[in-house]
Amino acid sequence: MKNPPLPGRLALLALSTLFALPACQAQNAGDAGVPVPPDVSGKDPTNPGGNPLARTDVLLYNGTGVSTSDWQTTEEIIRSQGLSYRLVNSSELNSMSLEDISSYGVIVVPGGKGGTITSYLSNNSRLNLRRAVQENGVGYVGFCAGAWIAVGPEATGDAQASYGLAIAPGVVLSTYWPGGDTSLTADIVPIAMANGSTRHLLWWGGPATPDTNSAGNWSVIGRYEDGRPALSQAYSGRGLVVIAGPHPEAPQSWRLTAGSDPDGLDWELAMQMIDAARNGTRLTLGLRRE
Repeated sequence: MKNPPLPGRLALLALSTLFALPACQAQNAGDAGVPVPPDVSGKDPTNPGGNPLARTDVLLYNGTGVSTSDWQTTEEIIRSQGLSYRLVNSSELNSMSLEDISSYGVIVVPGGKGGTITSYLSNNSRLNLRRAVQENGVGYVGFCAGAWIAVGPEATGDAQASYGLAIAPGVVLSTYWPGGDTSLTADIVPIAMANGSTRHLLWWGGPATPDTNSAGNWSVIGRYEDGRPALSQAYSGRGLVVIAGPHPEAPQSWRLTAGSDPDGLDWELAMQMIDAARNGTRLTLGLRRE
């Protein structure tokens, strides 16, 4: 049976979510970029349109290193849209073949500790995740830690990544520090979205995502105050990768640490990211699928 739509229903879950450490795996902070207008590409004319062989909509990863409250909230977001899904932990993912992983429309990795997440995955599993996206059109969505582990220079080959999974090409991401303050744990940060709006997202040690001049065909969905990308998307082989440094999927309880959020929860943005990657269609200027 389908659950009701997102508005109203998810607030109850968010308010009841218990505290859990959502901190994302951090790298050294890079140099702040010069602020530039937000930008985003439209649909790639060669887009294959997602994974035509998908039998289940979402593989939601909740293995070692993933924040419990984060995967629970992400699960509720997915369930509320009536999507079919499976929760997969570290040992289960390590036992899955490339064919098994390729039976899903999109892989979703929530926040947590990126180094821990990947240290519990076998080399074969890491390569199978990359191949499922690049060769078979499975989408990938990463929030914070899920974004950290998605990008690496090894994405263009079959070598094990020096850090993370290297599903999409680019240098290993660097930390974004709100206002340059490296003492912060969490914060609510303004994001200049590609549709011209500004919305506030919860940041908890997350990275700046790839820019349009990075390796690969990245486009930017939203930017931090200093102009560095906060949400980016790119085709990696046949699959669409959509990642966010901050947490559009964050539960309400995290805001007790991060501070006041003037525009409230952002779960509809998290769902748009999942929907876009699952269908293989980039988010557009209006933050909708083409």
